[in-house]
Amino acid sequence: MIKKYKYSLLTVVILTSTAFADDIQNLDMTDYKITDTFFDEAYLNGQFSLTSSSDSGKDTSYDGKLNGYYKLRNMTLDYAQDFRLDGNYDISKSDNKDEDSQDSYNGLMTGHVDKYLINVDKNLLVYGSGTFGYRKQLGADSADDPYFQAGAGAGYGRIYDATPYAKSIRILSDLKERNIIDGEITKSIALQLADIISKESEYISKYSAREYKKYWFNDMSKLFKSSGLTKEELNSFGIIRIEEILVDENIFPRYHGWIVRGGVGKIFSNYDNHDEDPTLDVEFEYGNPIGLKSQFFERAKYSTILNGDTGHKFTNTITYSYELSDRVDWENSWIFDYYKPTDSDLEDTTTNTLSSTFAYYIANRLSLDTTLSFKSVDDGIDDNGNDDVETKLFVGVRYRLK
Repeated sequence: MIKKYKYSLLTVVILTSTAFADDIQNLDMTDYKITDTFFDEAYLNGQFSLTSSSDSGKDTSYDGKLNGYYKLRNMTLDYAQDFRLDGNYDISKSDNKDEDSQDSYNGLMTGHVDKYLINVDKNLLVYGSGTFGYRKQLGADSADDPYFQAGAGAGYGRIYDATPYAKSIRILSDLKERNIIDGEITKSIALQLADIISKESEYISKYSAREYKKYWFNDMSKLFKSSGLTKEELNSFGIIRIEEILVDENIFPRYHGWIVRGGVGKIFSNYDNHDEDPTLDVEFEYGNPIGLKSQFFERAKYSTILNGDTGHKFTNTITYSYELSDRVDWENSWIFDYYKPTDSDLEDTTTNTLSSTFAYYIANRLSLDTTLSFKSVDDGIDDNGNDDVETKLFVGVRYRLK
């Protein structure tokens, strides 16, 4: 009798686990096709190494790096904007007492504004783009002149931001695993919860930044009750878990869809304060959240100068991220850059940069990152320092500003 009871209990556990897994696995990130979404994030990373020598003829050497970025995507049925700001600062000093420290910095802002011609086709668009750069190179006494480029053209396609859906799925998975909610997790429930999550800015606008969470979480609780996942509204433990997931835990952005753009551009000022001939530009973006825990994204851009002595530049950036757990992310990137200069006497340059990062979130917005990177430069020139693959392994701290 006892053995039969044990086997029955084991069967119930297995069936319950299988049903729970089926609930979640039946959801697909591409189901989320809401056009009105807003997402932004900002990170700050830092690494520093200090080496003190026992040799009296040598000085203490150090190498420090600080970099960060801010990116934004604001999407509606009529318009879509994406903006990214990257900044880097490096400082280093060798162990030679006669040498001073050297530093370098750079900043780059890029962005698009897409206007969809929904009266013609909901995926047909015209766009404007801009790039602004500022830098000081290592060893230089002062910064270079600013870089500014603008472009315009037409395109087709649409990228959907499914990040609210990813947050919804994590909340539902967590609450069901803890037996706070019970019942089948349907696509309809997950989409309704994602819709509430995506309207955080509306709750802030209506109730203020200090008070909005009460109403935000309360509407989520009402959804669980009305959909039959709970008999009563959520208790304090369930509310706290939702807040921890939405506020404290990192959930990287999820995108699906594609866009192709083509148009003309103009470099009004490069880093030596000279303008250049107009350019022909073609861009392609593609996003695919593979399963519920990973994200693939590709962005390719080709540019050529519109004159008789033409140069070519092609850049392809591929990223793949995977959630190993609520606190550990695995982030990978491959940047392929090909440049054929206008001057036929110069060699083509091909650069490949691969990096793989394990990010462990220590608490809230702070993570410890371990990164392995490889960089290869093929410029057709022997013995100039670019013949070997540059390999780096470093550990740094990253702070999520928002």
